[in-house]
Amino acid sequence: MDMNEQIARINEARALIAAALKNCDLPQIEMMLRNADMELHWALWNLGVVVSHRPELERANSGD
Repeated sequence: MDMNEQIARINEARALIAAALKNCDLPQIEMMLRNADMELHWALWNLGVVVSHRPELERANSGD
């Protein structure tokens, strides 16, 4: 898998997490999902993708 494929997969994973967060009513699960999203966010950053320094703002701007 090349870097572009890795980036695409990470973005897909983040989209799945965002979908799982919608209407999540279990605080522990919500926190775990948010932590997973943050780790994927920083993985993108480490791969050279331009991302916000605060992943929670990305979610707020996207309406998630």
